[in-house]
Amino acid sequence: MLHAPIRIALRALSTFYTPQKPLTFSGPDAARKLADLMVVNGQRRPLIVTDSFLLQNGMLDDLITFLKGRSCHVTTFDGIIPNPTFAVVEAGLKASLDNKCDAVFAVGGGSAIDAAKVIAAASTSRKSVKKLTGTLKVDAPLLPFYVVPTTSGTGSEVTNAAVISDTETHKKKFFVDPKYIPIAAAFDTGLLKSLPAPMTAANGMDALTHAIEAYTSRNRFDDTDRDAAMAIKLLFEYLPIAYENGHDEHAREMVALASFLAGFSFTKASLGYVHAISH
Repeated sequence: MLHAPIRIALRALSTFYTPQKPLTFSGPDAARKLADLMVVNGQRRPLIVTDSFLLQNGMLDDLITFLKGRSCHVTTFDGIIPNPTFAVVEAGLKASLDNKCDAVFAVGGGSAIDAAKVIAAASTSRKSVKKLTGTLKVDAPLLPFYVVPTTSGTGSEVTNAAVISDTETHKKKFFVDPKYIPIAAAFDTGLLKSLPAPMTAANGMDALTHAIEAYTSRNRFDDTDRDAAMAIKLLFEYLPIAYENGHDEHAREMVALASFLAGFSFTKASLGYVHAISH
């Protein structure tokens, strides 16, 4: 349970820096719809941040073909690893700057999205990656940032934080700022249905934990209670279905929505001892 001064500080932060939900697309071809939004918004030199598995297995071929068909100059950075490090982010930053990218388009799980957040921030900042560590350290608007999560659990597509490991000490460092919330996110069921059953279950339980901790937070709000409760209901209804039949695109879409709602809830209401102990 949070001490009173901490609760007051968190509530003040949530009041003065109210997180905004990204625009969302969902269902088949949602990634392409998101890419179309990006192009209409004026960005034609995107950096696609992803991992080598998705890229090498052709799962992004349709997206890249679509973007090139819209006269985009596409740069791909597939150096994402689990628990990405400062070195990974710096490599992505180099790709962004060398190719004069005007947007960051993340496709992947929490690791890809977290790395993409900091790449988007560092691309426009006067600060080094290390100097961006901490709370409210972003000194300029990010490159326009778009997200296609391929897992349903971390909620990274709607949170104002990223976790990156120090390359030398291996300690996890937190980057927290409202600017890290993307413009829009896409829950592409064609990509989500490829997630294996064990990972579907593990990610779903992560989302459920987020929702429960947000709902029981002493820093709760009416909208976080509403979204957390809805996330819990959706997960109880659809997570078992997505686990048993990964190709059920409706179940996948509902689990992704639950993860999104849980992510927004804990971004505003905060997490509790469960996550504190895990860290």
